[in-house]
Amino acid sequence: MKQSNIFCSQLDIDGWYEKLGDGTLAKTILDRNVHDSYDIFIGGKVSIREGLGVPTIRSKRRTEQ
Repeated sequence: MKQSNIFCSQLDIDGWYEKLGDGTLAKTILDRNVHDSYDIFIGGKVSIREGLGVPTIRSKRRTEQ
């Protein structure tokens, strides 16, 4: 039985190493998850939340000023 995992992150893979720590455990976790993976990068000037009008921390800061 083949299984799949989906990871969504605002960090690139190098950022994962930094957050998990550069130790053996981090390398093991990422090796298992990154091997044979597909990367899908979604970019844009406006985040999906802002585009849909969902309040974000950044938009709350703007309205408070």
